[in-house]
Amino acid sequence: MDNDIQRRAEDLLDSIFKVATELVRGERASLMLREDNSSDFVIARAVGLAEDVRRQVRIKPGVGVAGLVASSMRSLLVRDAASAPIVTAGEGSYRSESFVSVPIVVDNEPRGVLNVTERIDGRPFDQADLETLELLAGHIGAVLVQQEQGEALQRLAETDPLTWLFNRRHFDRRLEAETNRALRAEHLLALLMIDVDRFKHYNDHYGHRVGDLVLKAVASALKQAVRLYDVPTRYGGDEFAVILPDADTEAATRVARRILEKTELASLPVELLAEHEHLGLSIGVATFPRPAGDANGLVEAADAAMYRAKQSGGGIRVWEHSLGDGPRGAMRSRTMNLPPAPYLADPSRLATSELQQLVPNGLASEFNALVVGRDGQVLTVALPQPNPSAVDAISKATGFAVYPVFSNSADLEATRRRLAVPVESKTEQLG
Repeated sequence: MDNDIQRRAEDLLDSIFKVATELVRGERASLMLREDNSSDFVIARAVGLAEDVRRQVRIKPGVGVAGLVASSMRSLLVRDAASAPIVTAGEGSYRSESFVSVPIVVDNEPRGVLNVTERIDGRPFDQADLETLELLAGHIGAVLVQQEQGEALQRLAETDPLTWLFNRRHFDRRLEAETNRALRAEHLLALLMIDVDRFKHYNDHYGHRVGDLVLKAVASALKQAVRLYDVPTRYGGDEFAVILPDADTEAATRVARRILEKTELASLPVELLAEHEHLGLSIGVATFPRPAGDANGLVEAADAAMYRAKQSGGGIRVWEHSLGDGPRGAMRSRTMNLPPAPYLADPSRLATSELQQLVPNGLASEFNALVVGRDGQVLTVALPQPNPSAVDAISKATGFAVYPVFSNSADLEATRRRLAVPVESKTEQLG
């Protein structure tokens, strides 16, 4: 949902709730709304309630006073505790002498309850107070409708109408956000680019209706194969993409294999079945921050891997971190430039002997490379200057993705030599 729409809706709810409390002069008040994907009601706003109480309260329809008001969709005015209805246990019995609970109803469905207890002047609530809160509850219902309509419009704006996957607009926004998050959290991010094999043949030979049915079948396979938090997208035409947060090459390849398996089981148009046609995909896999240094680079790397897969007859191809040719369909790119890397002022503070054991001594010496960090399958390696050859060689030799940082050459060499001294020699020096 657009941030401006969300903010306006939240501001309106704040204002209405504040006005409701002030008009009936309530000492304590709460606005309970139905939780998403649940029939339970939780406190969205409150006055005079402790924060820990707000977080803990969860009311089921028909349980407690608020639950009774929600399920019956009828307001409740209690002038004194003795006249309060007997209800099953829920949020606890009311200790106040007088209170008002009003349902918030949208399309004949309970969406919330507005509760106000204890008038500041000590007098009981009256019919005028009840009518005031019922009027304001109607306004709250209208805001909820506007909020939902805004969310629905936002979903439509970012959804492909044929496949009901996310569209390119949503993809671009999410990929930028996910690459930024991956950098901040120092996590990997993977991307699948997917092309439907022989799609032009399907369109030309069987017509666009069959082509649309093929795209729907692929979309269905994607929805079944991806993880809960992945982002399946119709990228454009017969191309699809899947953003995979917190995924390395291995995890991304597993998802790609599941997509191929689900595609094999997909229901094809009768025209294709009659001709014994086979639906195949070409899938390219790439990860961030290596080999790609930004969102655009990630798309380019996965796209190039996908075209290599198509040239090889379909299936999966991985753009390896090392960018070296290999049996898994890795490729070499002469046009991809390494992104600018940060400067590390004191490499000795982060480097340890254990980290240095991850890189062969010969390579470390050749490139004056110092390992200053490891996060899963990513090594952070300090180098004296930008050196794509060093990054490729270290990644290929170790099997890790390499994230380079730069540091003073003399500091790197001194730290590397110090950490390379055997433990026995250090003991002798101390003695």
